[in-house]
Amino acid sequence: MFWSKDYIVERLSEIPRTLEDISIEVFEGVPPTNDFLQKAGLSSENCTDVSCVCRDSHTNVSIEQISIEKELMYPYVDDSVSNEFAVQSTQYQFMVPYKILDNNIRKEYRIFQPEELKAKFPVAYKQLLEIKQQSETEEDEFVSADYRFENEIFLSYINTPKIIITSNSCLQASYDPTGKHVFANGVGVVLGDPTLYLYVTAVLNSSIARAFPEVWSRKGVQSRSKLNSQMLKRFPIAFPKKDGIENIISTISRYLIYLNRQKQMAKAYAIPGYQELIDFYKRISDLLIVDTYITNDLDPKLLDVLAENITASDGGFEYSDDINLLIGLQEIKKNILSAPDFGKCRFSNEFTNILATLKNNAVW
Repeated sequence: MFWSKDYIVERLSEIPRTLEDISIEVFEGVPPTNDFLQKAGLSSENCTDVSCVCRDSHTNVSIEQISIEKELMYPYVDDSVSNEFAVQSTQYQFMVPYKILDNNIRKEYRIFQPEELKAKFPVAYKQLLEIKQQSETEEDEFVSADYRFENEIFLSYINTPKIIITSNSCLQASYDPTGKHVFANGVGVVLGDPTLYLYVTAVLNSSIARAFPEVWSRKGVQSRSKLNSQMLKRFPIAFPKKDGIENIISTISRYLIYLNRQKQMAKAYAIPGYQELIDFYKRISDLLIVDTYITNDLDPKLLDVLAENITASDGGFEYSDDINLLIGLQEIKKNILSAPDFGKCRFSNEFTNILATLKNNAVW
């Protein structure tokens, strides 16, 4: 059988379960044109001296070297940098003049009123007041509506673990285990089952995900100008039928979170090896995901080799800064490639054709 692009898209369109079905919420982040968008670049982690750019729908205001109370500041993510597997914050932080009231998955929150803001966070109050005064509005009274976010849904999931999905040349999904990041130009996903975060992150970053714009287009929800929550809610979700495969994919996802974080931090040190390992583990993950979604016929010898070698401790090593873990992941790769059964593995003609279609079609 020749697996054409149209046939693959048709197969994917028939998957009944979607991302919305396994999610508590799929929601959009802060609009980049949000009134009183507060982005501040901190000079160091524990220093609140910042060069802040404030933007609203009426005016651009630049305030140099002010101090914003760090209790109101959150890491800021947008689609200007790669956010594949690991969250990569921009140089900015984002001011949230709200009080988060509880620790549930979905948070209660309230906006600080001007009087309370002035008493507890005088610098933030002064900055917002100056923006108000420099805007073109004729109203003199300073009220919370002047700095309230038009879209507040992201506040419900601050400090809640989530997947943050941004769109560069293709989908890029990063797992934010603390949920502290404020994101723009993207979509956040809070899953009902927290054990699925790593698997779903791998699927959203897989090569097969390049086909989903075609799936969305056929369902009438495609928007080529902007990634949105309605599109992501329709993302088809399939789970492996074979025992242990979901765990292997989730473990590889942990590897890739670690490797991408280390690659980000190692840029200044020119430490080699990260991209080669990232490419290797992504290829393995892609093979398993293509098999899960379409073929279900991978060589059992390959699965046995992977199950024997793709392992990880229960600890959060993916967020460790231990450079020695890189050596361990290199050793796992070496063991896989040198396993006698690995060299004997064969792919069916159908599987090879699917890989070629995904790889060679310029649209994907």
